[in-house]
Amino acid sequence: MRLTAITKARALAIVEMDELNVGGKVRFIDCVKPIVERYNFAVFPQKSEDFDLADKGIRFESGKAGELTIDTLLIYSGAIVLDTFSSTADSKKILTEMLEWGSDALGLTYSPGIIRKWGYISQVVFHTDFPLLASMSSPVQKLAQKTSRVTEELWDGLKYQPTNLSIGHDPTVRKNAIASLFIQHRVNTSVSENKYFSEAPLPTDLHIKFLEEFETDILESLK
Repeated sequence: MRLTAITKARALAIVEMDELNVGGKVRFIDCVKPIVERYNFAVFPQKSEDFDLADKGIRFESGKAGELTIDTLLIYSGAIVLDTFSSTADSKKILTEMLEWGSDALGLTYSPGIIRKWGYISQVVFHTDFPLLASMSSPVQKLAQKTSRVTEELWDGLKYQPTNLSIGHDPTVRKNAIASLFIQHRVNTSVSENKYFSEAPLPTDLHIKFLEEFETDILESLK
């Protein structure tokens, strides 16, 4: 497996915004300019309709934290989301440092224990030296072959093969579903390139580790 890109590394902090403003001394509109100046955001809220904590969130885009690019900062009434292109560890670190700075510079009532839970979304692009999805299961291969025998006759040689894998949880267990782990052929690339996109609700380092182990397990099964 050769990692070629990290397209999203998201850290999500579950925290009530009211708990960051105990006493009601902070107006969020007054925080925008200092945040933009510190993190050099190119896109930031400027109109009244941009301040929608409940639904759309308050959005900042294309910022910098040292040498790292912040793709997006989204602030909701019950969560804060920060995306980078490097790792979820970086995203979590930047978001934590942002809150610590906000406590000193903006008067936020932040303390480390105020974040109830962290969530993650990791998106990566990678190559393999063999057809990963087509090799993962003999029964799936057989189903694809049987389908192809029909479609090749109906649609001028159109061949079917496994194109994605998805692993998720029972949607009835949780009101707001957590993202699945999935692997699919990279959009707009030939299947023969063995280029894949994967998303997972995992820290980036674990996501990559699990993909590497998945590749190893498939190769072992083919021996």
